[in-house]
Amino acid sequence: MTRETKITFAEMREMGVRGLLVYCSDYKCSHSTAISGERWADDVRLSDIEPLFVCQSCGKRGADVRPDFNWNKEPVEMDGLTLMCAPQ
Repeated sequence: MTRETKITFAEMREMGVRGLLVYCSDYKCSHSTAISGERWADDVRLSDIEPLFVCQSCGKRGADVRPDFNWNKEPVEMDGLTLMCAPQ
């Protein structure tokens, strides 16, 4: 299975995004995390790093990596749901 070529970190940063959402590649597992994208160089593509991830829950190698457009928002818990709110 071939993966689509995704944007570079430079392109992501030009949009003002610095965070990543990383989803386990096993749709049955569905674990995810949000991390900083600062450690990767501008010329690296999001699709280049996807094979490097290993799910800490199920052990599957590979991930779906996407820009986190809410990277700078503080989570707020309401009735069991987590909402992302803009910083004050």
